Amino acid sequence: MIPEFRTFSNSVENPIVSLLEKYRGSEFPNHDELILNSGGPVTDLSGYSFLPCLQSVRILFFEPLSETDLDNSSALQGDIKLGNNNLLTVLVQKYNLSGWDTVNEYQVETLEKAIKIAESLELPYQNIADYPILPGGFTGILGYDLNRWSVGINLDHNPQDGTLLGVLWRSDAWWIHDREADQLTIISVPNHPWLEEANSNGLSIMENNIFSPLESFSVPESESDASHARKVDTIKESIRQGHFYQLNYGRKWSGNMPSHPWHAFQRMMEGNPSPFASWLYVHDHGWSIASASPERLLKTNKGIVSTRPIKGTYPRGNSLEEDRNLQVEMVSSEKEIAEHLMLVDLKKHDLSKICEPGSVHWSDFRIEALSTVQHLVSGVSGKLISNIDFGKIISALFPGGSITGCPKIASIAAINEIEESPRGAWTGSIGHFHSNSGISEFNILIRTLESHSGPNQWHGRVQAGGGIVIGSNSSSEVEEARWKAAAITDSTWGFRTGFSTEELPKRDVEILPIPEIEGPINTLKLKSPHTRSNIGDIIRGDSDISFPTDVLLIDNLDSFTENIANSIVKLGFSVRIVDGRPKSHSDPNTKIKYWLENFTPKSIIIGPGPSRPEQSEITMEIAKLAVEGKIVTDGKHIPVLGLCLGHQALGLAVGWDLIESPKGAVHGVPSIIKHDNYGLYTKLDSPLILMRYNSLILIPKNEFMICDAWDNEENLVMGIRHPIFPVFGIQFHPESVGSPQGYELILSFLEQEPVLIDPISNNRQVRRP
Repeated sequence: MIPEFRTFSNSVENPIVSLLEKYRGSEFPNHDELILNSGGPVTDLSGYSFLPCLQSVRILFFEPLSETDLDNSSALQGDIKLGNNNLLTVLVQKYNLSGWDTVNEYQVETLEKAIKIAESLELPYQNIADYPILPGGFTGILGYDLNRWSVGINLDHNPQDGTLLGVLWRSDAWWIHDREADQLTIISVPNHPWLEEANSNGLSIMENNIFSPLESFSVPESESDASHARKVDTIKESIRQGHFYQLNYGRKWSGNMPSHPWHAFQRMMEGNPSPFASWLYVHDHGWSIASASPERLLKTNKGIVSTRPIKGTYPRGNSLEEDRNLQVEMVSSEKEIAEHLMLVDLKKHDLSKICEPGSVHWSDFRIEALSTVQHLVSGVSGKLISNIDFGKIISALFPGGSITGCPKIASIAAINEIEESPRGAWTGSIGHFHSNSGISEFNILIRTLESHSGPNQWHGRVQAGGGIVIGSNSSSEVEEARWKAAAITDSTWGFRTGFSTEELPKRDVEILPIPEIEGPINTLKLKSPHTRSNIGDIIRGDSDISFPTDVLLIDNLDSFTENIANSIVKLGFSVRIVDGRPKSHSDPNTKIKYWLENFTPKSIIIGPGPSRPEQSEITMEIAKLAVEGKIVTDGKHIPVLGLCLGHQALGLAVGWDLIESPKGAVHGVPSIIKHDNYGLYTKLDSPLILMRYNSLILIPKNEFMICDAWDNEENLVMGIRHPIFPVFGIQFHPESVGSPQGYELILSFLEQEPVLIDPISNNRQVRRP
C-alpha cells in the first residue's frame, strides 16, 4: 500500500500550531488533539514537527481493579516484589462524528501484549519516499505508571482504579513540517478529508500570533526544601547500603491554573523551545499534557535503534564566558560524570535486549544547552534484531533509565516508596510508531505540565528532580530540581520556583562539544559497532536446551547484565543468561544441577545486582559450591567469575565479612585498580582503569581466598582468587564504557582452563565455615 501526499511551501512561523487552530474551527475538528513540535534551532534532533488526524481508532489503557498488598517490605532496604499479577485493561474504540464507540475490551499481562493490539490494527503502508512518519500507524502517550507491565513489578502506591494510564490513536493522515526546507507535506491514506481539502483549496493557514501572557499569578503547592533534602539523604543512605547506584527523585508543584493549559503550552514554546515538545488533549477525559521535553527515549528507522540519555545538569550563565566556565565545571565534576556514565551503561544494557549481539555502542557525547539549563547528553545505538515487534522494543526501554535510576527495577520500586504516589504522565513518553515500516520515535516527558479539568478551572501538576548518587549534595539537588521546573512553572503559574531572571538567566539553545579536561574521562572512547564475523550467540532463559552454552551468566536484576553478555559474544563465545532471582521460588541446588547437566557450560559468571548477595539463594549456592570445588562438568571444575555481587558472594562463602566501604560508595567512576600480575591479570597492564559500582567491600578473615587486586591506595580489596580452583572475584565492571581494557580482562577469564578434580584430595578442601 502506498500513501498519498502533497507538499506545499510554508509562509508562517509555526505552521503546525496554525494548522491545529485552523482545524478547531473547521468541519474536520479533532475532538482529541496531539502535536509533536520541534522548537529552537534546527539540529539533528529537531528537523520535523507533526500534526496527526485523530479520527480513526483509539486505544485506552486503564488502571485495573485491584487490591494493593501492603506489607512491611521496603525497596529502600533492598526488598523488591517481583511479578505483576494485575491485568492491564485495554479498550479499543472507533471514531464517529459525536465521539468514540468502544468495540473491544482486553485484559493483558504485559505492555508488549497491549502494544500488539495496536500493531494488529495498523495499516501497512510503504515508505517509498523516505518520509519520517507514515499514515496508518499509532501515536500517543504511555504514562509512567505503565512501568509495572514493562518491567514486571508490584508497587504499593498505584493510581486509583480506573485511572487513564495511556492513549494511542491510529492516525490516517499527518501534516509534516520539514523545518530545514520550510515545507509542509500532507501524507495520508487515499481520499482522506484532510488531503482532499488541501488538494481543493491549497494550503490556507493564518500566522499564529496568539501569545497569551498570564493575567494572574499564583504560587503552586510543593513540599518544603527541607523535606526534599531529607529525602535525598535517605536515598544516599540506601546507596551506601548497596541497594542501588542511582535514584531519580521527583518533586511536585501543583495547583489550580489561571488559564487553559493550551496557553501554558504556547508560553513554553515561546520561552523554552525544545526538540521534543508535545501537546496532548484527551477531550472526553479532561486530560492534557504540555511538554517542553529535550530528551529522546528512542528512535527506530531502517533497522537501527537509538536513544539519547540526558544526565548531568548545570544552569546557564549570565554571559558567554560564564556559560563556558560552567560547562567545564560540569564536565570536571566526578558526580555529574558518574551520573552520566551509569546511564550510558544502563542504556547499552536496555538496547542489547533487542539488538543484534555486538552491535550496541556509545555513539556520541556532547553538551545540549537549553534556555535555562544545560545537560550532558549521549547517543547509544544498535542494529535491531530482524522482524522485531515494536512492543518488544518499547518494553525493553520503557520507562527511560535516565528518569528511574540504576539498577532500573530496584530504583523503580524505591521511587514508588519514597515519592509515595504514582507519577502519572511525568517521565512517561509521547511519540509515534509504525511497526510495519520500522519507524518510531518517543520522547521522555520531562519539563512537563500534566493538567486535569475541574468544574470551574484546570488543575496542573509539574514534577522535576534529578539523579541522586552517592556524591550528591542535598541542597544542590534541591536547587537542581527547582532549575528544571522553573520554565514550566513560570509558563503555568508565573512562578519561577523562587529564582529571578538574574539567578536563572534565559539564553539561546546550543549544541556544543565536550570541553577537553584532565582526568580519567580522557581515557574513555566512543566505540564503533563490533564487526567481527565470529560473534557468539546470546540465549535468554533455561527452557531451550538445544543451544550450546560456553558461558552461563547469572542475572541478579542488574542493569548491566546484557552488557556483560555482549562483551562475551564479541569475543566469539556463546552465553546463556539465567535468573539468579527468579519471580517464583525454586530449590537452588536443583536449579544449578539442571543447568550444569543440560547446558554443560565451559564457565560461569555470577553477575552483579542490587543489595547484598544473600538476596539471591542461587548466587550464594553457586559461590558455596565454587569455593568447595563442586562446580564440575566432565570431571573438571570449570572457571567461575564473581562480578561485584558475585565477588561478594564468594567472600561470604569462605567466611569473610561484607561491610559498607569505609571509604564510601563508588558508583560510575573510572578508577585506578592495582593487581599482582597473577591469575586474571597475567597479561594485563598495572595499574588498570576500570569502572567501579560498589557500596560494600569484603574484609578478609582467613586465607581461603587470595587477594589479588586493590584500589589505588591498596586499602580496599578489588579482586580475589581461589588458591586451587579456577574461581575469581572482581569488584569492578570490565564491560563498562568506563573500563578501557575491560575486554582484555574478560578474555583472560574466558581463556582460563578447567581443573581436573581429584575426589580424594577434594574432600580435604576448605568447607564453608
